[in-house]
Amino acid sequence: MKKNVLIVVSTILFFLAAWTMVMAETYLPGKSLTGIVNWGNGKAYFLNGNRYIRYDMTTDKADPGYPKPINAETWPGVIWTDGVDDVVNWGNGKAYFFKGNQYIRYDIKADKADPDYPKPINAETWPGVVWTDGIDAVVNWGNGKAYFFKGNQYIRYDIKADKADPDYPKPINAETWPGVIWTDGIDGAVNWGNGKVYFFKGNQYIRYDIKADKADPDYPKPINAETWPGIIW
Repeated sequence: MKKNVLIVVSTILFFLAAWTMVMAETYLPGKSLTGIVNWGNGKAYFLNGNRYIRYDMTTDKADPGYPKPINAETWPGVIWTDGVDDVVNWGNGKAYFFKGNQYIRYDIKADKADPDYPKPINAETWPGVVWTDGIDAVVNWGNGKAYFFKGNQYIRYDIKADKADPDYPKPINAETWPGVIWTDGIDGAVNWGNGKVYFFKGNQYIRYDIKADKADPDYPKPINAETWPGIIW
């Protein structure tokens, strides 16, 4: 009798362990990530909801021990522990976190947010970014320009001049973003630093060639354990 009880208990523990492993691989809430950023040190961060994953760009897989929660210990000064809309590395030692109509400037070397943030997105803080109620995605193109996306439109921003270029926003279409088929908008984008930019929407992604100024062939592709090891939701 005792032997049978031990077998039953062992079986239950086995399935609980298996269930825990499955849950660890599907931790991210929702159907799409909310932020991706190249940290400039061989690591990228994928954020979704109140958690994040650190991704090793050299080994092309998520680091062990992730996901981790967004909190005062992991991201000092990023008060939005329930999640952000997007993050961008500005290329000057600072990163910007966006949520709703506000943003936070983060000091990469100090590994904490600068004082007196968050601040509002407005004509003074982000000249020419007309979407003061928030953005969907932003990516540093690596040529002195950054692109802000919201819905079916985008704005090109001059980093040195610290203002949007004239005649924006413009629509996302086959002429402005060849091969980016999601003309109704994207969830996130990240410059991988190797001449490619990745656009994400839902459970798919598109690789974009900066020099050719068009998406690579055979995209979009699914986000899964093969294409993005450790980034599963």
